[in-house]
Amino acid sequence: MKDNSHFRRYELKYTVSEATASQIRNYIRHICVRDPHTPSGQSGYIVNNLYFDTPGRQFYTDTKFRKMTRYKPRARFYGNQAGEFIWPEIKYRHASIIWKQRKAVRIEEWPRLFSIYPSESLRPRINSGIDSFEDMLYWHNASSVVHVRYFREAYVSTLEEYGRITFDRRLCYRPLNGSTDLQYREEEMMYYDDPVTTVSNDSSIILEIKVGTWIPYWVIHMIQHFRLKQRPFSKYCYSIDHMLGNAISERSFRRHHFRQSGLSRQNPQTL
Repeated sequence: MKDNSHFRRYELKYTVSEATASQIRNYIRHICVRDPHTPSGQSGYIVNNLYFDTPGRQFYTDTKFRKMTRYKPRARFYGNQAGEFIWPEIKYRHASIIWKQRKAVRIEEWPRLFSIYPSESLRPRINSGIDSFEDMLYWHNASSVVHVRYFREAYVSTLEEYGRITFDRRLCYRPLNGSTDLQYREEEMMYYDDPVTTVSNDSSIILEIKVGTWIPYWVIHMIQHFRLKQRPFSKYCYSIDHMLGNAISERSFRRHHFRQSGLSRQNPQTL
């Protein structure tokens, strides 16, 4: 494992159309350059997030109802399939301020994170809270819920020490139901960036603006120029909402089919 890394930033989220995304890309062309992690010849890269939650979906509920201070554990890898490393992390949020604690774990060590013995987690620690991915899973009895994948077009500012503009597209997910297996088939992925799920007029692009301890003037001017309206958009929550919507729709279809077929629980002789 590599050493833990901590960083803090402001994070602002918006949903924009392809036309607006193109205009913003043109607007920042003299301020930002393409993220150096972007593969050569590509416009972006694939991001995968594995989200974990409590049996009662505490982290989902805190985010859904915009609890001012909240956190959630997740793990991230890049590309169509996991490569050499995966990055477990804890994401903390207070209003628009984000803190992250993450570390790089070799893929072969990934399964070991889920085999912590109670004696290890219960070992006394002086002046220490829940400060690791493994501790959070243990103390909250959290397990994997959903794997979210999307394509990210990312740019970094040349004017500040830290500044990022990202456009996320092609959001899709697959239920995990407690599995930590990183291998998956493409047909398992379900897309959910449609207008109904994202509550927009068309299939939206998720614009994220991430800056350090202060918001630069060019970012403020860009927000005003394009009349961007900040909105909460949790990829995790929307994937769960879509999943629950599909489950409700499937149950409704089965009930409708049951009634149409003339079958009834009150008349078992006809079954």
